[in-house]
Amino acid sequence: MSRLTLQTYLGGAWQDACELYFSDPDAGRHGAVTLEYDAGYVARFQGNPAARVSARYPLDFFPHETPHWPAFLLDIVPMGAARRYWGQQLNLPDIEQPKYDFQLLAECTRAPIGNLRIKESVTESSELPMIGFQMSDVLEQATEFLDYARAQGAAVGGATGAGGDAPKYLLTRGADGLCYPDGSLPDSQAEEYFLVKFPRRSSRQGRSLASDSLILETEHAYYKVAQRLGFDTISSTIHIESGQPGREIASLWMPRFDRVTAHGATERLAVESLYSLSGVIVPGATIHHTTYLKALTHLWNEYAQSDDIENMVQEYLRRDLLNVVSGNSDNHGRNTSVMRLNSGICLAPVYDLAPMVLDEAGITRTSRWSNDNEIGGNFRWREICDEAAAATHLDGQRLWSGLRDFALTLFDLPEYASEFGVPEQVMDYELHALNLKRVPDRLKQWGLL
Repeated sequence: MSRLTLQTYLGGAWQDACELYFSDPDAGRHGAVTLEYDAGYVARFQGNPAARVSARYPLDFFPHETPHWPAFLLDIVPMGAARRYWGQQLNLPDIEQPKYDFQLLAECTRAPIGNLRIKESVTESSELPMIGFQMSDVLEQATEFLDYARAQGAAVGGATGAGGDAPKYLLTRGADGLCYPDGSLPDSQAEEYFLVKFPRRSSRQGRSLASDSLILETEHAYYKVAQRLGFDTISSTIHIESGQPGREIASLWMPRFDRVTAHGATERLAVESLYSLSGVIVPGATIHHTTYLKALTHLWNEYAQSDDIENMVQEYLRRDLLNVVSGNSDNHGRNTSVMRLNSGICLAPVYDLAPMVLDEAGITRTSRWSNDNEIGGNFRWREICDEAAAATHLDGQRLWSGLRDFALTLFDLPEYASEFGVPEQVMDYELHALNLKRVPDRLKQWGLL
């Protein structure tokens, strides 16, 4: 049996929240785990939604035994491009195998998204001299920045990726204007925190994949469109650097919504994915929307926010309709999250909003409605509202009326897309899953207008 200490960031400091006991570390995420909160921690933070390590594990004095890893651990352990990076750094072959989960959790979770970290990841060997980069260095020489991360080993913790397949970096801009791997700069010297996305590179030519660059440029514009449509979403800045001929690199810089800075202090906000809320430990698993809606409704009731359930479900439906008309097929359960704040719980801002139907990997929707209501790219939105209502004990007609009201706003999506700089190449697509100029016609076809 192996043990790790999970910490939360509360009250301006890292707190020892609970002990995790792994009965079979070599089994990875499939091994049994016992979670025990620290008694003093429970006494101090009882009643604070952000103090839970997961919404599924209330603060109490009893051990929580699970036949496999608690799903929230999959929110913080490296995945995608970050996992492959650590496989190279730690010389671990077949890094996608679950047998490496425990080692990655223990050594590579120094600064993940949210307010959690594994205490053992913050070792003396990670406290090395800080090296800051000019933004131009990061933009023009992303591979060199990664080389620095490799040279510093665990010094960069989770900064080498934020999940997903394309390269992503968690960076901190210091008061000196330089960029540092997240977790390597003291909070007192930090001014802003970013999630930075870069395109993948062609394995044959070493150039940025054209489809990735196009998707990043469109994602930048989509956030502006979403804001105009009334969504709570993130801001972003797009940078396009012309390095060597034919090797232009587009990068998307997004201020992080899980970090708040003020007066030299940083607040880390609790973020938990729909996969975690639903107990899903299989990456990329296909899950029915109703499973997520039931988990969300249970959580809203538990936190005495039952009066807000209808608004939450309406928002959920609006987000899914936006995903469909914008061609965002990458709607897995880690691309929607809940934030647990001192004041209560809410859906996290819209993020990862991009035309992923254009991805060369052929990404399909993994969060789905029933086959009766979603099949082959066709949607029966009136029946979808009834499906959502049955899962949440709401009135399907009221959900339908709310979605139709939103559709009136979506009527102007083609105009907004053009106004906010969606690339002409994307505007001109006439795919079944992406046809921005015909959004009004699609809404009429679905009976929403």
